Amino acid sequence: MISLKNYQTELLGSLRDFLRQCSKDGRPEAAYQAVQEARERRPMPYLPVTAAGIRPGLPYVCLRVPTGGGKTLLACHATGIAMDELLQAERAVVLWLVPSNAILEQTANALRDPRHPYRRALELSCGSVEVLTIEEALRLSVAAVSGQTVVIVSTIQSFRVEDTTGRKVYDQNGMLAEHLLNLPPSRIADMLPGADGKPKPSLVNVLRLHRPIVIVDEAHNARTDLSFATLGNVLPSCVIEFTATPARSGNPSNVLDSVSAAELKAADMIKLPLRVITRHPSQRDQLVAEAITLRSDLERLAIAEGQATGEYLRPILLFQAERVDACEPLRERLVSEFGIPKDQIKISVGRLDELKDIKDISAPACPVRFIITVEKLREGWDCPFAYVLCSLKATRSATAIEQIVGRILRLPKAQPKQHPDLNCAYAFSVSESLTDVLAELREALVSNGFTATEAERIILPVTQGTLPLGVQPKTLKLAPEEIDADMAATQVPSLSGKARIDTASGEVTILVPLDDAETAYLQACVKTPEAKSRIKETVAIIREAEKAFGGSGQTRVPTPYEQGIDFVVPLLSVQENGNLFEFESTFLLEHEWKLSEKDATLKAGYNPLDRPAGKAGTLDVLGGKVIAAVAEGEASDFVATLHQQVLDLGTADDWTKEALVAWLDRHIPHQDIPEGESAKFLLKIINGLMAQHGIPDVSTLALDRFRLRDAVEDRINEHRQEERKKAFQAFLLPASELTVSPDRAINFKTMAYEPSWLYDGGFLFKKHYFGKPGELAEKTPGGHLTEEFKCAQFIDGLAEVTCWIRNLSRKPSSFRLQTSKDRFYPDFICLLNDGCILVVEYKGQHLFTDAEEKRAVGEVWASRSKGKCRFVMPTEGDFTSIVRPIIT
Repeated sequence: MISLKNYQTELLGSLRDFLRQCSKDGRPEAAYQAVQEARERRPMPYLPVTAAGIRPGLPYVCLRVPTGGGKTLLACHATGIAMDELLQAERAVVLWLVPSNAILEQTANALRDPRHPYRRALELSCGSVEVLTIEEALRLSVAAVSGQTVVIVSTIQSFRVEDTTGRKVYDQNGMLAEHLLNLPPSRIADMLPGADGKPKPSLVNVLRLHRPIVIVDEAHNARTDLSFATLGNVLPSCVIEFTATPARSGNPSNVLDSVSAAELKAADMIKLPLRVITRHPSQRDQLVAEAITLRSDLERLAIAEGQATGEYLRPILLFQAERVDACEPLRERLVSEFGIPKDQIKISVGRLDELKDIKDISAPACPVRFIITVEKLREGWDCPFAYVLCSLKATRSATAIEQIVGRILRLPKAQPKQHPDLNCAYAFSVSESLTDVLAELREALVSNGFTATEAERIILPVTQGTLPLGVQPKTLKLAPEEIDADMAATQVPSLSGKARIDTASGEVTILVPLDDAETAYLQACVKTPEAKSRIKETVAIIREAEKAFGGSGQTRVPTPYEQGIDFVVPLLSVQENGNLFEFESTFLLEHEWKLSEKDATLKAGYNPLDRPAGKAGTLDVLGGKVIAAVAEGEASDFVATLHQQVLDLGTADDWTKEALVAWLDRHIPHQDIPEGESAKFLLKIINGLMAQHGIPDVSTLALDRFRLRDAVEDRINEHRQEERKKAFQAFLLPASELTVSPDRAINFKTMAYEPSWLYDGGFLFKKHYFGKPGELAEKTPGGHLTEEFKCAQFIDGLAEVTCWIRNLSRKPSSFRLQTSKDRFYPDFICLLNDGCILVVEYKGQHLFTDAEEKRAVGEVWASRSKGKCRFVMPTEGDFTSIVRPIIT
C-alpha cells in the first residue's frame, strides 16, 4: 500500500470539504468558494457546466497535479470520497475516463491487479470493487452493482454514437433488462425510451439509473461542448477531473486545488533540477558521447546507491532522433562506435515499438539502458529509471518535447537518493541557441503542469565543456592557483554582491547577469586565458537564461536570497524533558476529557424523517420496506434528488443500535477519543433521536446515517473545540512551557519559496527577500489598492527593515503560529537591521475583532523571544503602528 504524501492528503481534503458542503446545501458554487476561502487562495469564480444534458447543480471540479504527482492514485481515493460524501452510499457505479485505448488497458489492468497499489487504494476507499471495460459492462449483472462498487474504465469516444462501441452503449441489450425491473416510478422519466416508448434496456440507461461518479483522468478531449453533452447522457452525480493542464477557455476547469513543483520535490516525487547541456549542431557527435558518459556515471552512482540502500536502479537514456529512418542507423552507431550491446538499445517509433514486449523494464534482469524515439514514446509507458534525454533534432515540435520531458521527471520509488545527482534529471540538446532550448523546455514543463515561475527554477543551464554531475547553479569551478587572491580582494567588493570568489576552493559564483565592465572586473581576478574565457562564457549563459525566462538579461542587484543572507525566524515551541517541539495542534489534545459526559443533543435543524426536498419529502421503514412520500413537480435540488435516487436503489437492511453505533464510530475520525467514550456518546444520540421523533425502528435512523454522521461529527467537533480552547488558553499563561529559541526555527535561505502566483503590479519592491513577492494582489476587483498591498509598500520603505517576505499561507516552508482552531500564517515577516524579527499581520476592521487568538499567540511568541522578535497587527490603514515596536 502506498502511503499518501502530505500534498495528496491536502488535495483530497479539499475535495472532501467541497463534496461534503455540496451534500449539505446543494450549492457547488458556494462549496467551491468556501474551500478557496478556507485555503486562503486567490478567489476564482465557479463556472457551472452548461452543456446539453448536464443538469443544473452538478458538482464539477478539477484537481491540478503536475506530471509525476500521482494522479491515478489520487483518483482511486477520490472515488471513495465522492461515494461517501456526495452520494452517501455504501457502493456506487464509477465511470473512469482516460485519454486513449493504450492508457485504458494500462489503467484497467492496474485497477484489477490485487497486488497493485492502485487496486489496494481503490478497495481501501470503496470496499469491494469490480473493474470492467465498456465491452464487459455490456454484460453487467444486477448482482454485481448490488453487492459492490463497479468501476467502468473507458474513453469518452466510447460514448459517442458515431463510435462502434458507442452504438453498443445506446443499443437495446436484453442482457441488461433485469436492471430496469421494478424501476422506481420517479425514475422512469430519466430513462431513454425505446421504440415502444418504454425505458430501453441499454448500458446508458443502467448508468443513468445509478448516477455514476465520473472520474476524468487526463482526458483532455472530454472538455468540448460535445463531450460534456455526451457525459450528460449518463446523468453523472459529479465530475472530478485530474490533470496537469486545466482548461482555461471553452469549458474552463474549476480548479479546486493544485500542487506546486516545490511540493512534489519536497515529497520526493520528481527529479529536480533539470540540468540542461547544449551543443552546436556541428558538435552532435560530442553531445552523444557526453550523454552516454553521463548515463554511465549515473549507473556507477546507482550501483553504489544499491549497495548502501538495497534499491535497484538502472538509469536509462532517451534519444530523440531526427527522423524515423534515422533510428536504426543511430542504434548501429551506438553499437559499433560506442561498444554498447544491441540488447541494451530499444526503438519506439510508430509501428516499430520494441518496448511493448517488455513486461517490466524496472526488473534487474532487463538489459535496456537506451531508448530511441522521435515524436513520443508509447502512451501509458512509464519508467522512473529514465534519467537522461538527448535530443538530436535541431527543430522540435512542442508536443514531442513536452511528452518526452515528462518521462524523465519521475523519481524512482518516490524516495530521495543518497547521492544528490540521482535526484536530478538531465537534458542534452542540439541547438544553435541556448535561449531557444531553455524556452522549449520551459514550455514543456508548463505543459506538464508546472507554472512558468516553477519552470524557471527547475531548469539549470550547464556551462560548455562541463558535465553536469556535481555542478551547482551559476558556480564555476577553477583550480585555486588560477585565481589571483589579491586582485579578488579588491575587485569583488566593487561588484556589489553580484559575484563571489572562494580563493581556497577555486569556486567562482555569479549570482545575476553582469554587464561588460563587471565581467572585466571578474576576469581580472583570474590568471589564465582559459579561466577568463570560462568566466565570459558563464556570464553569457546566465544572461541568456534570464532572457529565456522573461527577464531583461541586464545587470541588477541580487536579492538577499541570491546573496545567501540568513533569514532565521524562531518558531513558538514547547519545552518538554529538555527537548524543543514546535507548538502545534497535538499539544491541544493531550489533556484528558470525556466525550461521554458531554451533551448529546444535535442541532435543532436535524430531523432524520425530514430530508431535503428533492423528489421525495418524507421516508420511513414499514415491514422491511422503504416508504417514501413523493412530491409532485420537477426537482429543484440536484443533490437532494440524487440522494433520494440512491436511496431508492438500496434495500432496508436489519439494523440494531449497536450496529449503527459501530458504523458511526468507523465513519467519524476521532483519534483523540477512546472507542469506549465515543460509543457511549453515540448511543446517547441514537436513543435521544428515537425518543424525540418517535422512531420505533432504528432502521429508519440508519437510512439517514450519512446525514446523521455529519450532524454527529459537527457536534463532536464543537465539544472538541471547546476543549482545545481551554488547553490553548492554558498555554498562553505565563507559567506554561511555551518558549522561543533559535534552536527551533526556520531559515528562509534554505526553504523553497513557491507561491501559486506572483505579484504582477507596477510597483517595484526593493527589499523583498526573494525579489518579487508571491500571492500579493495590488488591486481589488473594483480597481482600488488593497490594504495588504499598501501595507507591503509601507514595509518596503522602512529604513529599519533589511528585507522582508510575503509569508505564504499553508506552505510547509512558511512561518506559522498555532491557535485553538488552526495554524495561522502572518502576512509579512521582516528582518530588521539589528537582526531582530518583526511579524506583521494586517487585519481589516471587519476582521480585527475576530482575530483575538491570533493577536494573543503572536504577542506570546514575541514576549518569550527575549526581545529578539516583535509582533504587530495593524488595522484600518494605520501602518504607523508597524513602526512602534521597531523604535521601542
